[in-house]
Amino acid sequence: MYDNSQQRSAVLPLVLSTVGSVLIGMVVRRLRQDRAAARGGTADRPVQRAGRPRAAGNPRGPVL
Repeated sequence: MYDNSQQRSAVLPLVLSTVGSVLIGMVVRRLRQDRAAARGGTADRPVQRAGRPRAAGNPRGPVL
């Protein structure tokens, strides 16, 4: 029988990478809000970029 007592768990790296990603996302969001406030705009809603308009959904329904 295989003894996996010496095998390292992958839970801690997964938790640390998830927490790190969340923290980086929070910092980036805060920086964007600060920059938008400095320009006089708001960063609460995404800015509509020039180009193709966003589709309001798939007219044929969801792709399964």
